[in-house]
Amino acid sequence: MTDKKNHQRLYLGLDLSTHQLKGVIIDEHLNTIAEEAIHFNDKSLLVNYVQSHGSAIDNHCITTPVLVFLEALDVLFQKLRDQKKFDFADIIGISGCAQQHGSIYWKNKIGLDRLKNLHSSIEDKSEITNIHNLPKNVFLVDLLHSSFSCMDCSIRMDGVQFIEKNLDSNEKLLQITDSKAYDRFTACQIMKMSRTTPEIYEQTERIQLLSNFLASILLGDYAPIDLSDGSRMNLFDIRQRKWSKDCLNICAKDLEEKLSNNLIYPSTILGTIAKYFVERYGFNNTCQIVSFTGDNPSSYYALALNSKTIVISLGTSDTVMASVSASSIPNEIFDGHLFVNPLIVNSESDLLMILLCFKNGSLVRERVREEVASNDWQQMSELLCQTPPTNHGYLGFFYDDNEIIPENLRGRFYFNSDGQQIDDLEPACKVRALLESQCLAKRLYLQRANIDLVNNVDRIVINGGASVNIDFLQMLADIFSKPVYATLAPNSGCLGGALRAIDVINHIPNSQTSTLQFLVSAQPRNEYTPVYNEMLIRYARLEDKILKNMQ
Repeated sequence: MTDKKNHQRLYLGLDLSTHQLKGVIIDEHLNTIAEEAIHFNDKSLLVNYVQSHGSAIDNHCITTPVLVFLEALDVLFQKLRDQKKFDFADIIGISGCAQQHGSIYWKNKIGLDRLKNLHSSIEDKSEITNIHNLPKNVFLVDLLHSSFSCMDCSIRMDGVQFIEKNLDSNEKLLQITDSKAYDRFTACQIMKMSRTTPEIYEQTERIQLLSNFLASILLGDYAPIDLSDGSRMNLFDIRQRKWSKDCLNICAKDLEEKLSNNLIYPSTILGTIAKYFVERYGFNNTCQIVSFTGDNPSSYYALALNSKTIVISLGTSDTVMASVSASSIPNEIFDGHLFVNPLIVNSESDLLMILLCFKNGSLVRERVREEVASNDWQQMSELLCQTPPTNHGYLGFFYDDNEIIPENLRGRFYFNSDGQQIDDLEPACKVRALLESQCLAKRLYLQRANIDLVNNVDRIVINGGASVNIDFLQMLADIFSKPVYATLAPNSGCLGGALRAIDVINHIPNSQTSTLQFLVSAQPRNEYTPVYNEMLIRYARLEDKILKNMQ
């Protein structure tokens, strides 16, 4: 335990993901003091554990019991305390994030009252089922178990895309929310509940996203939805930064009242921590809760130095996040998602954040490694070095699974320098074709979203397993003609929460990422700029050809 005389100023970041709850504690110098993760399928830790994949499936709906989240928070704090690396009293700020689109339903006349009266011990236990068998103390699941009109949290669902049908077209929905209709988005979840189980909907006082739900537990009061996470619900007018009346009315009656129109910016102090956490874990009662947001905006906040940074995460799916002015967004449908930018602090900025998701990411890289390099990354790099940039004119398209961008495209397609489709590529050419195609796709779709890569982008930060490969970084730098920096930040969502707490509480701008430790970096080689510019034109033309042939 930290010596009380050596008082630290610590900050806690939380990330409530699909499978686990993670927490990281850092100091003002960005040193990691402690970290912990609670997996939802660990029955040795959680009484209310779920199936091995961290959720329950019923009639194509994927849900997680809300009690799992409550219990995981207590277990996380207990395990952090057991590490004896810090005092909870030294934590002066908490923020964090959660998986997007999930929803929580608080019960009429009960939820808010219970939430505002969170204590670690109570006298009247007549309504409490104490699963921990504690004689004197109770936990969050005991205090709040009857506070929800629906006990299973929707994290995805078999949605029937009502909203776009009722708005007459996907184009109109796009004009309002800057997003197509997706069945996993919260609007479809709410609509399905209001129509299939109207009694539950009527019993609901407040509907929350998982991000502001977690903030509410810590605050002991209903926390507002933040603009970044709220903008991904198919209910939000992203240019006006408020709920869309058309979308709300189509979705369910009285929905604005249940959501609350008190929308806040991603960096807002909500209040001080609930008494429950002061009593049980020894938090200082002045510890401040800063608004929570979605996992993607939180990661962008952690890794982007400023709005001129593109963040690329290399995972099972590759994601690309960048800032763009609202006035620059193309009018036609484009393949991406828009958020209110987590870097802004008030209405004076029109910056949005775009997210592009490419499904065929690390799994395809691993499959090609198995096919041509005996499952060895070093051999993969040696093959890459056998071919020059532009790969003698060979291009490849690798969609082993149904792609998101471009939508539903599947298969592998190889072309020679004359644009003729061929059956396969030699191992060295296949390795370069794979990596070049993945980099070119990212640049192409950023440009189609009107991202000004020349004037409005200064650098690229790359995160994830493949970010340690200097050859891949160099290729990315050459194709984008921008410096590329790599960092391993496996808890970037947590880190973004802790960093927002630091910035907001200390009234400083988002400047902390300048001190992130970069593993490697690559500078663009000017001689390859015109070469890859021409290759990008060929790539776009051949992709259009594939799409036309698939129709």
